[in-house]
This record gives sequence, C-alpha cells and structure tokens, in this order.
Amino acid sequence: MLEIRNINVKYSEDYILKNLSISVDAINNNVLGILGKNGAGKTTLFNTLFGELNFSGEIFWKGKKLNRTSVAYLETINYFYPYITGKEYLNYFGSDISAIEEYNSLFNLPLDEFVDTYSTGMKKKLALIGILLLDRPINILDEPFNGMDFEGVYILYDIIKEMKAKNKIIIISSHIIETLFHTCDNIAFLKNGMIEKNIGKNEFNQLEKFRFTP
Repeated sequence: MLEIRNINVKYSEDYILKNLSISVDAINNNVLGILGKNGAGKTTLFNTLFGELNFSGEIFWKGKKLNRTSVAYLETINYFYPYITGKEYLNYFGSDISAIEEYNSLFNLPLDEFVDTYSTGMKKKLALIGILLLDRPINILDEPFNGMDFEGVYILYDIIKEMKAKNKIIIISSHIIETLFHTCDNIAFLKNGMIEKNIGKNEFNQLEKFRFTP
C-alpha cells in the first residue's frame, strides 16, 4: 500500500499541495490516474513522491517511509545528453542486454544512433524503456502518451497491463482522458492542490457530466 497523508508543498508563500491525502493498493486498484487542469499540482505531486521537493506530511510504502529507490519516474519531458546513443542511455538503467533487446523489440528504436536524431515519440519510448529496466514497485508516468504514435499508444496499454499484473503501482497523468479510461482502476481529480474526487471504474461513464468549477 502506498499511503500519502496530509501532504503540503509550497513555493514562496503559495501552497501548491494542501493537505493532500490518497492511497493506492498494490494488489487491487493499483493503477491510479491523476486528472486536473494546468497548474492544479500534478507535477508537483509527482516530484514530491520522487523525493525532489520539501514537504510536510507523510508518505509510506508498505508501512515504511517511502524511499526514492522504490520509485521510477517518467517525466513529461526527458533530458538526454548530447551525442549519446540510445544504447548508451539505456546502459545507465541496466546492463542486461537481453532485457534491453526484449523491451526494444516492442518499439524497434535505432539504439546505435544518437538520441538527438530521434523524434519526440522515439525519445518518449526510449525513456519508457529506461523506466522498465529499473523494475521498481512504484512507477510515475507523467503524460506518457504525449508524442506517442497510434501503435505506441496500444503497446503502452499492454505494458501497463503487464505492470499491473505484477502488482506494481502505476500513477498516470494524461490530458487525453480516453487513455485513463483504458488504463486506470481509479481516477483522482486534483484541484487547487487537493483531491476533489476519486472515482472507480464503475463511475467512469459519469465523467462526461463532471466539470471542474472555477
């Protein structure tokens, strides 16, 4: 169980997250979607879970304080060093050549070429393979479908299903709500730094009626 209790994060004098609490079960309902307007605090929440921001409150994984080594984080925009090849990049995440080849068989990236020659979608796929190689129990995917082509989207659906079957926790944000329908067990609505609503699959059909009020 991942438990987030009364998290507060502020920049300067403004609170971005305010007494935010939510839990994610690693056995049941382990894929959580985070939905919110720009500036609602989604990325701040993810950076907090990854240990990059100071906060007040508590974050527990299996009853113990969450350690960054339990978390893999796919950011919205990934940075790559200039003149690094795809293969060299993936070697930072794991030296198991067979695992690299197995994951790359899904995307067929030219790993011997410089990442600077990759398209936006190819870079996203490369970063995703790196996350998979880490094989961590908690996985944060911030807008993972951005830049993905049609085939890549459906491959990612399958990857998330496989991670779910392994009882990994997956927390996803996406501005494409249909991708959350396809992948999530629950969708939490983040507004003004707080969870306004958390709904299960049986309520997804009500999302057309749900609106964020100003």
